[in-house]
Amino acid sequence: MSVIPFKAAQRAARPMATTTGLLGPFRLAYDEITNSLPRVAPGVFAVGHRGPDGKFYVDYIGRADRDLREKLLSLIGSGNLFKFRQTPSNEAAFHAECDLFHEFKPPGNRMHPDRPAGTNWECSRCRFFRLQGPSWS
Repeated sequence: MSVIPFKAAQRAARPMATTTGLLGPFRLAYDEITNSLPRVAPGVFAVGHRGPDGKFYVDYIGRADRDLREKLLSLIGSGNLFKFRQTPSNEAAFHAECDLFHEFKPPGNRMHPDRPAGTNWECSRCRFFRLQGPSWS
């Protein structure tokens, strides 16, 4: 898989607008995660921090194809805050992750989000997967 490099100036954490549809921010802690996500579902998330201006700054974007709560619990200790949105399918989570990745270019994401193995889904914002070919792993 090839890496899409970003200029250093683009790698700084960016504040998140409220128009993303993500809920939060919540503390990245067991009680906050289990109280906020009561059911198993795929979804997308942002891990970040509160800046001096009080805004949520995105450090990392990710997704869970099956269980968003389990994924966030595995990230405890990697950040201070998180925002999330559960999705109706893993395909919806993939597309939401791609959109957030392109919007914020978070410093914790070194390359474009990968698609689930065995799918041929494409990012609606770039040609990354057209250049790579099908995913067979």
